Amino acid sequence: MKVSAQTTDPLAPPAGWTWPLPDGPECARHARAVLEEALAALGVPAEARADARLMVSELATNAHQHAAGSRPHELWLCRDAASGTVYCAVFDRDASARLPGYSWTSGDCGRGLAIVRELSGGRWGTGAAVARIGEPEPGKAVWFAIT
Repeated sequence: MKVSAQTTDPLAPPAGWTWPLPDGPECARHARAVLEEALAALGVPAEARADARLMVSELATNAHQHAAGSRPHELWLCRDAASGTVYCAVFDRDASARLPGYSWTSGDCGRGLAIVRELSGGRWGTGAAVARIGEPEPGKAVWFAIT
């Protein structure tokens, strides 16, 4: 089974907040901690925050493992004032829209995007984007919505 994502303009700057993500295996842990604090401050319910932490962990891990030589990564967050929907994205400087593969039989790897798809109710995607920290380098952002 192949996972596909919606392709869209993920989050047009300058809306929302941006944080740098460290290079290395601590990338996902840092993304989870920052997102938890921000979502709690926005009043997002605990169950939605737990799902969001898992989704951002998967996206940050993918950026660290698959966006070869394209560091640093960024965490983006914004809230749509009209709907209350919160959008979260992980940006990397690998401009290819290629996403990691997916397989039910690949052991411990390859299930992250399926987890994001399920927990977001299909409200996720990827798109070309530009870095918000430092030089405006091209890359891609993989995002999901939290309601």
